[in-house]
Amino acid sequence: MPVYLIVCGKMRTKMSNVLELRNGSVKRIIFYEVADAQNIAIWGGESALEALKWYRNSPNGSRIYVQEWLTDEEDAKEVSSQIEITPIVLSTIANCMDRWV
Repeated sequence: MPVYLIVCGKMRTKMSNVLELRNGSVKRIIFYEVADAQNIAIWGGESALEALKWYRNSPNGSRIYVQEWLTDEEDAKEVSSQIEITPIVLSTIANCMDRWV
């Protein structure tokens, strides 16, 4: 039996708010992107570890972004807007370094 994901424009129960129906083969993807100071993408992919490696080797002023997508065999749809997580990454790294010193 197929499973359907209902993507709604607003959190209401009226069917007039349904934007589309997608079958159960929809996959949720967390997409990471590393961009330089001019906001030009250096790397993008699904691996948080790879994003950190690319960020570590990127020029000063680079940033890390995260974004959620839904995808099936045919296309991908943006679920959330791109969120910059550079300050979170840097504070986590600083916090970890404090523990090791």
